[in-house]
Amino acid sequence: MAMDAFSTIVLVAITLLPPLLSLVVQKLRRPFPPTPPEPPTPSPLAGHLHLLRKKPLHCTLAGLAVRHGDIFSLRFCSSRVAVISSAATARMCLGTLDTAFADRPRLPSGKVLSYDWSTMGHANYGPYWRHLRRITTAEFSSPERVQHFADVQVHTARAMARRLSRVPPLAPGGRALVEIKSRLIEMIMNVILDMICTRTTCSRGDGQDEIAGGVSEEARWFMAMAEETIELSSTVWDFLPAPARWLDVGGVGRRLQRLQASRTRFLQRLIKEHRETEKGTEVTRRRMVGVLLELQKNDPKACSDQLIHSLCISTLEAGTLSSAYTIEWAMSLLLNHPHIMKKARDEIDAHIGKPKRLLEATDLPKLPYLRCIIQETLRLYPVVPLLVPRQSSVDCMVSGFHIPKGTMLLVNTFAINRDPETWEEPATFIPERFDNGRSHGKMAISFGMGRRRCPAENLGMQMVGLALGTMIQCFDWERVGTELVDMAEGSGLTLPKKVPLEARCQPRDCIVDLLSEI
Repeated sequence: MAMDAFSTIVLVAITLLPPLLSLVVQKLRRPFPPTPPEPPTPSPLAGHLHLLRKKPLHCTLAGLAVRHGDIFSLRFCSSRVAVISSAATARMCLGTLDTAFADRPRLPSGKVLSYDWSTMGHANYGPYWRHLRRITTAEFSSPERVQHFADVQVHTARAMARRLSRVPPLAPGGRALVEIKSRLIEMIMNVILDMICTRTTCSRGDGQDEIAGGVSEEARWFMAMAEETIELSSTVWDFLPAPARWLDVGGVGRRLQRLQASRTRFLQRLIKEHRETEKGTEVTRRRMVGVLLELQKNDPKACSDQLIHSLCISTLEAGTLSSAYTIEWAMSLLLNHPHIMKKARDEIDAHIGKPKRLLEATDLPKLPYLRCIIQETLRLYPVVPLLVPRQSSVDCMVSGFHIPKGTMLLVNTFAINRDPETWEEPATFIPERFDNGRSHGKMAISFGMGRRRCPAENLGMQMVGLALGTMIQCFDWERVGTELVDMAEGSGLTLPKKVPLEARCQPRDCIVDLLSEI
């Protein structure tokens, strides 16, 4: 019996083996779809890692796209990277194939800075990410919450205008010289702190801080911390082999640990202050920390301390820098195009009336040209010139090329937003291109796309509109000298100006009394 069974098995195997081998041979002979073209690499081990040292990276990648096409591949040591530089390919990856590219690469710096990849920006797509998204959407994206925080935004924009009006002029009756970025960062930091935990920075508000530069020490510290976070989130160190990272080549690992300890202490202090000063009050429940602590009380596993830390720090850093940089770029463009600034001011004056009152959040929908200025600024200088990297969770085809599972995806929004096939005079500041739906059907990526699109887009646009509109309404502005404002770009995940903006300003005569009443 045993021999008969064995003989049957052998006979079946002999019968099936030839067709199976034939199928395997046919599959091996069948040509694989091509992978995207790859520029020549100077190093068999490091691949194209040297490109990360060229600043700014988005410009380097845009130059490679001209030579190799709107989709090409790179290799950072052992990591495969696909670079996208056209609107059509971006729509495919972030639209049609959005789920396939919804994950994030597990970079070593992200493990440290995002509490083991637990922030919404670093977590992979799945139940945990959707849990974070629901919380963030409820707190920042709903129309009710956007309206709820409008008063806070108006108050902080006017407080900044008041401080600017008190900066001593360079000469009697003349204009004051002000540095813009740090003031914007403190203003927006105050808005977001109020949203998170009913707290502001430690600006004295007695007029002396204007003489000292107008910015509190805490705001300056936060600005340095946030910018170091951006710097350390995009370094060669992430792609080095594990032994090189263990040896901490370049000292990046030590800097990451020190930075993260500082960020955590800051967050713990915020949460402790919130618990001590706002216990159980209605205000506490309306703020993000209060909501999260209430969720933690009801379900500790669903809302851990780590989750609270990750949501708060990502909201603070991303929201503050992105809005501040956008306003700084907009002011730089307006100073170089004073006729456009005058047109924006005329629109505000026509709607509000000259000495009648200051700008309110409810005015923004009735100021279409101001919105066009913001949209055109975001087209030319997107919040992130390269979208935060994604990673393919499955093998997929993009524009006829095979993208293997585990490939990092870089979308060059800077190049897409300046594509000459989409935009006429792509490098020129023309707000009118967004007027009356003229840009309909054209892609300008400002806040991401698909599932990973920024959930606080409406809140950010409102903050930028209020701050920029208030600065235009309240002051006469001019460049420091006769030369145009330097529009060189800095480097990093975000897009700062290489040279921070300085300008001369003077309160408008028709606004002086209104500013004195703030």
